[in-house]
Amino acid sequence: MDIDRQAIERRDFPIVRRGYEPAAVDAHLHALAAELEQLSRGLADGEELSLAAAASSQVQSILRAAEKAAAEIERDALERASNLRGGADSDAQRTREEAIAGARAHLAEVAQAASALLQRVTTLEGEVGALLDNLRDGAGRVASDVAALDASMDELYAAAAGPAAAPGRVQRARADAPAASAGQAQQAERAGAQGAGAERTGARDAGAERTGAQGAAAERAAQPAVPSPAPAASSESAPPADNGDLDGARLVALNMALSGESRAATERYLAEHFQLAERQSLIDEVYAAIED
Repeated sequence: MDIDRQAIERRDFPIVRRGYEPAAVDAHLHALAAELEQLSRGLADGEELSLAAAASSQVQSILRAAEKAAAEIERDALERASNLRGGADSDAQRTREEAIAGARAHLAEVAQAASALLQRVTTLEGEVGALLDNLRDGAGRVASDVAALDASMDELYAAAAGPAAAPGRVQRARADAPAASAGQAQQAERAGAQGAGAERTGARDAGAERTGAQGAAAERAAQPAVPSPAPAASSESAPPADNGDLDGARLVALNMALSGESRAATERYLAEHFQLAERQSLIDEVYAAIED
């Protein structure tokens, strides 16, 4: 059955007696139709309102979800940015500290190397100063030794000349002596300088021992040698050498031996300037005294 105004207000009912008043029934039905129409209209409006409310609610929920997602995204972005900023700050701080520590270590190494170099330079300056002092002392000692040796040679010349010596040969021996003494002084000076560079205190003892040995050798060589008995044939064939030639030859051989001349050079010089019967024996005696 359709529920509408026309169906409610229809008048095709059968008419009977002793029923409701038709006018009252019509009025009641008319009011009922009006109420029903209003109710239907209200239901239609309510459905539209419910759809709009549902759509609005759905839109609001979507907006709330979007806002929530946006807030979460923003919070995550801020947190990530904060973490990245903190990591960058810590990395920068660590890099800065490492650079400062490396620079300080490098400066410490440079300062240590400079200090060691300065200390080494100071030590070298002290050693060079001590070496120069030792060289000066050694040169002074060598000069003193040479002067003492010259004085000793003068005494040897005076002792060896004697009243029976030949004046010309003694003068030749004295003329040859300065050259030998100068060569000996140069050798002694070089030896003293080398000894001072290698061993400071040892050079002094070595120079003193060398000077003493040379003086002892000079004294032993200056002593008159006892001639060994010569064979009869030699004594008959060679002329006897006088005492002056023997003493002068001994001095010349001593000077040449002290100056570093070889036996052959000494023998050749003595053969050219002296008449000696036992020249080889004299040379052996002088060089043996020097070597001892």
